[in-house]
Amino acid sequence: MGDHLKALALLYVRPSKAVSVILDRGRLGWTLTLAITAGLLLAYPVILQSVETAPGLEGFSPDEVAQTGRVISIGALFSPIALSLVLLAAIFVPVAVIVVNKLEGTGSAGVVLPRDYMPMLVCHLLAYAATLLPAAAIEWIVPELYPVAVMAAVLLYFAFLSVRILRTISGTGTGRAIATVIAAVIASFAGIYAYSFVRGALYFLASPFVLFYLYILFGQGIGSGLRGFGGGLSSRQRMRQLLEISTVNPRDADARYQLGLIYQQRRDFEQAKQCFEEAIAIDKNDAEPHYQLGRVLRAQGQLEPALGHLQAAAAIDNKVAQSEVLRETGATLLELGRASEARDVLREYTNRHSFDAEGNYWYGVALSRTGDVAGAKEALKQAIESVRTAPSHLRRHASRWESAASKQLRQL
Repeated sequence: MGDHLKALALLYVRPSKAVSVILDRGRLGWTLTLAITAGLLLAYPVILQSVETAPGLEGFSPDEVAQTGRVISIGALFSPIALSLVLLAAIFVPVAVIVVNKLEGTGSAGVVLPRDYMPMLVCHLLAYAATLLPAAAIEWIVPELYPVAVMAAVLLYFAFLSVRILRTISGTGTGRAIATVIAAVIASFAGIYAYSFVRGALYFLASPFVLFYLYILFGQGIGSGLRGFGGGLSSRQRMRQLLEISTVNPRDADARYQLGLIYQQRRDFEQAKQCFEEAIAIDKNDAEPHYQLGRVLRAQGQLEPALGHLQAAAAIDNKVAQSEVLRETGATLLELGRASEARDVLREYTNRHSFDAEGNYWYGVALSRTGDVAGAKEALKQAIESVRTAPSHLRRHASRWESAASKQLRQL
């Protein structure tokens, strides 16, 4: 429980770090408990006020309502919480998982749902609790505050946390994460609208006889499917635990490197940097940790140290990561204003990978900054063509370089 409370507190100050803690130690039971508790704290004053003002109960204090047995109905208290959690689990999270992976081109629904559904659900449940707790505090302290404004703020903050969760788990960019959240919110409102029509049928489905019949027909398949969905989080946690156990060996550089890749994918750059530095300290002649540490430092804006590690990786093996170390080195040199050096490095990379959109884009920028406008136009056109002729799953991932190349081309 302590880890979950720590993650809950971190969601207010360091959301990405909080998501990393949840992925490492989160449990569905505890996050669901926190979500229900937050919902009850928010709903109780509202329902209590409606009961106190109900016909026949005017003038009763809360104590008198409780003492005389005129208490809040359990259904009235739990139904809005249950509905919101069902929407979150059955519509919002599955839609978010499918949409973000479609935008990234990383797999079909049958592949990504078993892998990402449970991590997404556990993180969103804690985000649900984190958004409702401040609203509940406001409701208890300042009950006369306009409730629509409070709920609008709750939805906006939940959307913000959802974007951070999507970025951390799927590794997507902010734009695609925002588009995913918008799609999931629209789907959730559509689910509420549909519920208003089928609500009566749900009471029929709650019949014990109907439930038993459905279990006989579909129980085994549904159960195995749910177990598959639940395995995504536990498998991630087991892998990380095994890697942490491996790091007990002071000579195991690869375990530290692999652990660093996990943190890097989650955008927890400080932890990733520490792991890569430990791997380099054990084995200075391994190009991979140098390369990944250079990428992390570049993402943090530490360009000079990043360049040092990228050049160290290239000196050990300039074909590391399919020669992408040259592309990263050239891009870093460009960001440092060393266009001539960047041009030479990127020329070598594009000679090896003539249809890499990102490499051609950076090469075109380097050529334009060194005065070769004709060469720059050719490289940028090649970047655009590389995206347009790529397979569909790669095209979505590389589309940003087509946009960047087109914009750069218009400026020449």
